Amino acid sequence: MIVLDGVTVEYSDSVPLERVTLELEPGCTAVMGPSGSGKSTLLRIIAGQQKPTVGAVAIDGVAVAAASWRSSGDPRVALIHQDYRLVPFLTVEQNLLLAAELREVNRSAVDVDDALDRVGLPSAMRSRLPRTMSGGEQQRVAIARALMTGAPVVLADEPTGALDEGNTERITEVLVDLGRKERLVIVVATHDPGVARRMDRCLRLIDGKLAPAG
Repeated sequence: MIVLDGVTVEYSDSVPLERVTLELEPGCTAVMGPSGSGKSTLLRIIAGQQKPTVGAVAIDGVAVAAASWRSSGDPRVALIHQDYRLVPFLTVEQNLLLAAELREVNRSAVDVDDALDRVGLPSAMRSRLPRTMSGGEQQRVAIARALMTGAPVVLADEPTGALDEGNTERITEVLVDLGRKERLVIVVATHDPGVARRMDRCLRLIDGKLAPAG
């Protein structure tokens, strides 16, 4: 479970988060809001990549670890981005194993096959380079990469923003299934009402405040 307690983020010209108190349990939660509303800021705070001005964030009762020269944030959190961020000159297998290595998690080729299977991709994808794959395939590989870290929390920042309707549906289904079947805490920042409707819970972020959508 993720707990945010009175989290405020203040900049010189804006307050993207104001006294946000929230509990996020296993399953999929969508966070909607206009561009610049603070959705990405919220994800960075949960990931430990940014410190709140005021307030605290904890995962399973333990404070989120801040980013340092040794890490990009809390190791219990994996990130998925709109632009996939796969290493272009590495194969799928190498991308997945690199993610595990950077987290100091011991993984093998068997784990690669398992992660690919969990996102609906065949093991034959292991030898492919990112440039030979569609956007939907690359995003599923990015999700598999997150799974390789063993993180119980997965944060997805506009994961379907660059995809067509069919791939958006497939990626949304993968995320929802992982949240429900594997009891991961998945938070999806999205502009897409169709994606948000598929989630177990939907919140809206406006003027620094989080509230149930609807």
